[in-house]
Amino acid sequence: LVYVMFATLLLFIPGLFADWVFEIGKKKQFCVLEGSSVKVSCSFSIKNDGIKEVFFFNTNNKMKWKDTTIPESVSEDEEYYGRLQRSGVAGGGYREMLVITDLRPTDSGDYKCKMNTYTSGWKNSEYGSTVDVTGLKVRSNPDTVQEGQRVTLTCDTKCTLSGNSNPTYIWYKNGQRLTNLRTINNSLYLDSFSTMDSGSYTCVVNDIHSPALCLLDNCWDVRYNKTICAIEGSSVDLPLILTCDSDANPPVDKYIWYKRNGSAVSVLQGETKRYINSAVSLKDQYFCEAHNKIGAQNSTWDIVEDVTQSPLMISVLVVVAVLTTGTLLVFGYYILKRRHHRESQLRADTQTLHSDTQRGHSVRSHVSTTIVNESESRENIYADPDEYVNVQDDTYTALQGDPGHSAYNTMTKRTSP
Repeated sequence: LVYVMFATLLLFIPGLFADWVFEIGKKKQFCVLEGSSVKVSCSFSIKNDGIKEVFFFNTNNKMKWKDTTIPESVSEDEEYYGRLQRSGVAGGGYREMLVITDLRPTDSGDYKCKMNTYTSGWKNSEYGSTVDVTGLKVRSNPDTVQEGQRVTLTCDTKCTLSGNSNPTYIWYKNGQRLTNLRTINNSLYLDSFSTMDSGSYTCVVNDIHSPALCLLDNCWDVRYNKTICAIEGSSVDLPLILTCDSDANPPVDKYIWYKRNGSAVSVLQGETKRYINSAVSLKDQYFCEAHNKIGAQNSTWDIVEDVTQSPLMISVLVVVAVLTTGTLLVFGYYILKRRHHRESQLRADTQTLHSDTQRGHSVRSHVSTTIVNESESRENIYADPDEYVNVQDDTYTALQGDPGHSAYNTMTKRTSP
């Protein structure tokens, strides 16, 4: 114990030895899946210097540095926010480790260390760790599939995956896991392709899903950025760019974006595959919906981790139902009010007509009334003459008004032929 304490003390007391050695070891290469994690490290032994600061940098990001000759820490790069974990281990030297989570293609590059000591200043590591981030992609052989052919589906990566010489490949068709088909390594074999085999195929490695490959069917797959990680209580003042990709057949006509904050769900403006939002709250959740001539399909999860699509979709449907019901009620009320107004106007016109007829002031109204009465009694025009035995007079008295008007001529009731 005394020896260990003494050795540790030496690390932080400058001037006891003449020099120090900085080591990174042999260059390491990593091929890792997009969405997974990787751990890179650098090791060094110190003979006389205490460590003041150590950081990692990615040589592929030189164009982002203020000076392309002076490396900058990845922890200062906004692209890495919320995705870095660091730790250091001492004992017979020192090892600094960096874990990068939720890997993206832009994370690919050559990672090196830069160390600052109390007396010797800054030093860069000579070697580094090369990280190559790859996605999964399903390929078909042959490219164009016909019934009766033997079809081979392969789950490809652009490099050989590190850490597992024989990864497990899981296949899905239309979202259902396939268990009764022949698979060897990263290939799925369909010996005699039929219409029953048509659909959307995906492969999965370590819970990382590939985009779908559609065979002889109208199907699509919506891809999206699943997670944005930020420290609780912090603010995000950078634009949020969301992309909704689809392999729909027929092609997508439009995209619709939805946002949920708490219980409030809103439809965002714009019907393009990319949505840019300059004001982001940590509680915002997003999902997209792709439309083509056949129908529509929304992304399976929204952007916030551990939130499934069901509550969000139900909320959207509830909002749509409420808005639709409200619109129908308003429209129904308008129709009833308009009908009531027309009936009231008709009653008012009838009363006015009756009053004017009695005073003999309206020739046009009376003529119209006469025509209506004649029409209503048309079936009685040729009635049995005996029905009119008790009629005292078969002549209508002329109406008051202009005696010269033809409408005021004396009218004699017609008799049955």
